[in-house]
Amino acid sequence: MQDTVASIARHLTETQPGWHLAPARLGKPGSQADVVVPCPDFCAEDHVADWHNHAIDLDHWGSREADWDIDSITAAGERLLSLSARLYLDPNNSDPRLRGANVRMDDETTDVFLTPEMAEQAADSLIAFAGQLRHLARQARAFNASTPQQPRTWQSLTREDLASRPIAYLLKAFGVGVVETDVDTVALHGEPGSMELHVLPDVPQCLREDLARRALLAWFDARVGGDV
Repeated sequence: MQDTVASIARHLTETQPGWHLAPARLGKPGSQADVVVPCPDFCAEDHVADWHNHAIDLDHWGSREADWDIDSITAAGERLLSLSARLYLDPNNSDPRLRGANVRMDDETTDVFLTPEMAEQAADSLIAFAGQLRHLARQARAFNASTPQQPRTWQSLTREDLASRPIAYLLKAFGVGVVETDVDTVALHGEPGSMELHVLPDVPQCLREDLARRALLAWFDARVGGDV
């Protein structure tokens, strides 16, 4: 049986450029058999590790190279939107378009299968969308530059805000003035609205910003609570 399958597979690959023979495992646990099957050259699947019960269920996937995702201001580091695309071929599908190489896209919710022509149209649309997105970014940046955002009152700021927002924004929200003086360590004095941050005159700006943030966080933890 295995010799027959191998013979048929070898004949198919010899008559179809772009294909090669690859090992595959078929059957149910306890009654599996390793055979060789025709496999398109773009296929990156391990048909032995990713085995199937029946040969008709075997399909082929390209490597994962086209991936895109993005997070949000309100959810930094989280993948809120995502797209991926890879080659796909199902040699036993009833739709002849899926029996040839096509492009499968998904957003982790919906799968779409594209002919090469449809994939090119999608690529053109994405390029146009990218241009529109860049235009929106320029508009947002220009607006922010001409109309600086007013900081929220310090009462509405969370500890996460103190850890992540620009230090200039935080100093304005708390009404902090920087005073250069001889001190043993950076110290924050006063109450929000009329606070003073005492620092040594020769402290570099980058270190001064880091120390100012630490002082605000320490004040927050002591007065409001670090779990807020």
